Amino acid sequence: MSLLSPQLPILGYHRVGAFRPDHVPTVSAEAFERQLATLERSRVRVLSLDEAVAALERDEPPPRRSAVLTFDDGYVETYTVAWPILRRFGFPAAVFVTPGEVGLPGFATWDQLVEMSRDAITIGSHTMHHSYLPLVSEDRLPEELIHSKAVIEERLGRPVRYLSYPIGGYTPRAQAVAKQAGYRAAFTTNRGVSRAVDRYALRRIKATERDANPLLLQVKISGYYDCFRALKRPA
Repeated sequence: MSLLSPQLPILGYHRVGAFRPDHVPTVSAEAFERQLATLERSRVRVLSLDEAVAALERDEPPPRRSAVLTFDDGYVETYTVAWPILRRFGFPAAVFVTPGEVGLPGFATWDQLVEMSRDAITIGSHTMHHSYLPLVSEDRLPEELIHSKAVIEERLGRPVRYLSYPIGGYTPRAQAVAKQAGYRAAFTTNRGVSRAVDRYALRRIKATERDANPLLLQVKISGYYDCFRALKRPA
């Protein structure tokens, strides 16, 4: 695939709902709904992770006018605010959770994650303790990547195939452990040293409140947005 070929736009969200005086990137419910309406009006096909990664595994170009929606951290608003809006539009999405945070104040519970996983929401791992992997010792990587996967699988009763690196940070060793653990793909931010598509460092595009503007969102989902962004080093 040419480096100037269109790439699959993978939008990354954290919290959808009311803004709070904290560090969490937040998109209001109104802006989120307008963004999904733009996708619908533009006839963008929103893919599940299984659909998107299957095409990558076959080394096929992304389906024309397609996108993926992902959410990090598993905030309770993902269940109470974002999910009902997604359901109205009939769009699948992925939510990456940290087992050590599930059920804590502000985060979705296991019961809520089970409910979402039964209705077009793919649940993935965000490591065991929301750890920045470049700072994690090699002997702790199995706990962060393998044990987190096992815990989520046990609680949901279904396989966990996808991983999101907290703060986008990863190393070659973390990628190797992710592969050994059986993840089909792993997601970062716009980190990387190459424009080539790496299934264990799939870059995402940060969705913001401003993307309620249809023109801004159209640029991000064009398939070429990533070609003009400055990449960050993985670690």
